[in-house]
Amino acid sequence: MALAVTIITAIAICFLTVLFSYRYIKKTFDSIDQVLDSVLARNTELAFEVAADNRLSKLTHKAVKIIQMNTMDISQTKQEKEIIQSFISDMSHQMKTPLSGVAMYTNLLLEGRITEAERQEFLSRVKTGTEKLQWMVDSLVKMSRLEVGAIELSPVPTGIKQTISDSISTVYSAAAKKNISIQTAYFEDVSLLHDRKWTGEAITNILENAIKYSSVGGEINISVETLPIYTKISITDYGIGIAPDEWNSIFKRFYRGRNAKGVDGAGLGLYLASQIFQKQGGYILVDSKPGKYTTFSTFLQNCKK
Repeated sequence: MALAVTIITAIAICFLTVLFSYRYIKKTFDSIDQVLDSVLARNTELAFEVAADNRLSKLTHKAVKIIQMNTMDISQTKQEKEIIQSFISDMSHQMKTPLSGVAMYTNLLLEGRITEAERQEFLSRVKTGTEKLQWMVDSLVKMSRLEVGAIELSPVPTGIKQTISDSISTVYSAAAKKNISIQTAYFEDVSLLHDRKWTGEAITNILENAIKYSSVGGEINISVETLPIYTKISITDYGIGIAPDEWNSIFKRFYRGRNAKGVDGAGLGLYLASQIFQKQGGYILVDSKPGKYTTFSTFLQNCKK
């Protein structure tokens, strides 16, 4: 009799163990199923009881992280898509004018019923249009090569005076057309850690911007100041200026300021300049007052003595 009771008790215990195990396993799988449903629905608001169990808590935490990362990637992709679409629209608009001009003047030249003076004028306009298109294409190529690391900058100790002088020479013609003078405050040459070619490209981009947004007969000032760790190269123009709420945005690719409407450009010059300085351990800051002035301060590392 005692043996029978023992067996029945053992069977009952086994049955209850199996029952509770089944319920626990079912509850666990239901909770996992709920977590996975939340992942698929990108819902980070998981129920408290799902996260109450220690193991499920870890699973829930990881699931929330996955959802957040996925949401962030989607948001970033959407934002980049909107930027690219805006850029394509802007570039299409910017390229349409020179392309139409080149096509029109080329047709007039081919027809031949023009005077010598008209022929020279049309050739000049075709040249201007093709140069603008070439500049746009070159800027896009440089941007893509910098971003994918196809361009390797080689910062070495080099005198900055020649780099600045080369940049001024590059923009001299554009400045002369608007009767803009470029004044450089006297400074002792200093050896800075930089790639002369690409740093010159960056400074040229800043100078071109200064010329583009300055009035005819204006002035651009350049100064160099040696600091303990960096040397600051400041370029100041007295043109249309930039609103404070745009100071961070102007270094983004394809961004064009509100005051830039009606002026040719693609929003790549300052972005490229910023990338070039960053890849050499430097950086750029801007200070501006709309209608008064704009100063771009670039910083390059001093050479260790």
